[in-house]
Amino acid sequence: MKKLKSTGFAVLYLVIPILLQLIVGIELQIQIMLMQWRGTEISFHALEQMLSDYGFNLILISMINLILIAGMGSWYYFIRTRRDVSPVDYRKILSPKTVGCLAALAFFAQFVCSIVMAVIAFVFPEIFKDYEKLMEGVDINVLPAWATLFIVAVWAPLAEEIVFRAMIFRTLRKGFAFWPAAVLSGIAFGVYHMNVIQGVYASLLGILLAYIYEKTNSLLGVYLFHLSFNLMNYGISFIQQQAGLPALLQGLITLVLMAAAGPGLAVCIYLFSRIYRKQENEN
Repeated sequence: MKKLKSTGFAVLYLVIPILLQLIVGIELQIQIMLMQWRGTEISFHALEQMLSDYGFNLILISMINLILIAGMGSWYYFIRTRRDVSPVDYRKILSPKTVGCLAALAFFAQFVCSIVMAVIAFVFPEIFKDYEKLMEGVDINVLPAWATLFIVAVWAPLAEEIVFRAMIFRTLRKGFAFWPAAVLSGIAFGVYHMNVIQGVYASLLGILLAYIYEKTNSLLGVYLFHLSFNLMNYGISFIQQQAGLPALLQGLITLVLMAAAGPGLAVCIYLFSRIYRKQENEN
């Protein structure tokens, strides 16, 4: 019964942000229809350009995330302060050792994701071509740098961690052991990204994030990792565009980092587990 109940609520928590995206899309279509009904002419080309504009979509996503943070964030706060009052060691999470370990985890995870993408590109080239077409319109410079950084690295991780770790993983954990709950919440995180390539590596990241949540028992730990991951993603993209390094040298640096990614990630996970093993022993 516990498994059925936790699965049902986890599915509900996943459906909420997906439905929210659909509602915003429908609302946008209604607004366009009203403008046309009032005599405002909107060419199909202009409409298509607006809907495919990365900056426009970033603003829409930030609005959806605002609703998720306000709504589901309030519910999570209520649960943690009224129903689940299990202790959280915030000093431990914010210690230089833990923060440094989470940042290193995020750094190496970047290049593990690159390896996953390279494997998918080799095994499923058609799927990867579709992903490249999807990403053609993505321009990190479409908005001012501070705005893009805030939306992508600060705002989005908070909304996603509230939904997928604070709500979905926590709920699944009430009915399942760690690994089934982590895998199911990871798959849910992948499905939410709505394309195969991002879905695969987001699922793997979701499992790692569930592990961090399990150890820290807090939204703060997973948020710091997710914040670091997205900041580094943006930073690496910016450096690649602005550094002006020869393509061969950029490729060589990437290959070296990809080769070090697997061992580096394993070492960081081991060090992180040692930090929290000590805390468990002390308790």
